[in-house]
Amino acid sequence: MLEFTNNIVAVAKVERKLTERDVESIMVGGIEGGIGYWAGLDNEHWKKPNSEPNSMWATKLLLDGEKVTFFDVEDEEERWDLDLEKLIKGYELNFNKRAWDCSLEDGDAGTYDAIIQLALFGKIVYG
Repeated sequence: MLEFTNNIVAVAKVERKLTERDVESIMVGGIEGGIGYWAGLDNEHWKKPNSEPNSMWATKLLLDGEKVTFFDVEDEEERWDLDLEKLIKGYELNFNKRAWDCSLEDGDAGTYDAIIQLALFGKIVYG
């Protein structure tokens, strides 16, 4: 009887194009549901329309080449900046480290939380 091991035989590199809507999914899902237990969004100095949700405005800022800042909900002095390049890196890390949970179409708060943590820290720190 044949037996197979977990020996690596190849590394598959998968290319995925991220759209503006993908960035929106990550940001809205993360800010409105995923990261609230450990991070808040610093929007004190924003000049945004009052009717625009903070998560959507944060998405717009990233897509416009700006950064957004998050703070630790237990220590507001601790802050982290996120830009589009970091967010893309977070998606790549999530794809490589958590392949079972990398679909943006079927993602949930946990998916987006992991992507943002990986973007900011390079690893899962909270949860």
